[in-house]
Amino acid sequence: MSLETLNLSLFHVINGAQDASQFIIRLAIFFANDLLYILLFILTFLWFYGDQDLKNRVIKSVFLTCVSLLVGYVISLFYHHSRPFVMGVGTTFIEHAPTASFPSNHMLIFSTIALSYLFAQRKMIGIILLFLSFVVAWSRIYLGVHFPLDMLGAFIVALLVNTAGYYFWNAYGTSLTAFCIHLYQIICKPLLDRGLIK
Repeated sequence: MSLETLNLSLFHVINGAQDASQFIIRLAIFFANDLLYILLFILTFLWFYGDQDLKNRVIKSVFLTCVSLLVGYVISLFYHHSRPFVMGVGTTFIEHAPTASFPSNHMLIFSTIALSYLFAQRKMIGIILLFLSFVVAWSRIYLGVHFPLDMLGAFIVALLVNTAGYYFWNAYGTSLTAFCIHLYQIICKPLLDRGLIK
């Protein structure tokens, strides 16, 4: 069995049926679309109201996520894989632009952030985020906008970026964090002076 055949077979197992429960469809849409905004809101809140350690974690996770997304973009330039609905495969429950399917940006974001916390020994947060990343992966396959290998590829990219990022951060993380916080203190000085943010 070829990798593409396995990919299609797994997709058909996970993808929702046309007569799927409306509750499951709505739940999948929430996980596929809205969970990302909740994650971004939490990171933003931690940045503006967290202590020095939390700010460091946010900077690291955002930095590594940007690297992962850049790597994912470069991969899509050299290896273009169409989305299921473009290929006329499965059932699609949400609208999506016919962009490259591999690797999944949503999975890149969630798994990179999750692994950044796991690599930083924040195991409980990392495990929760890793669980959510797999929930997001399931939802986007279920809704028909991604293939299983899109998710696996994204996870591998996130793992490699975090592995390299671990050594990079040990060498340059302190300096990068200090620069970002110094810039933040300059830009947001009026709000910081009033105690509206930390």
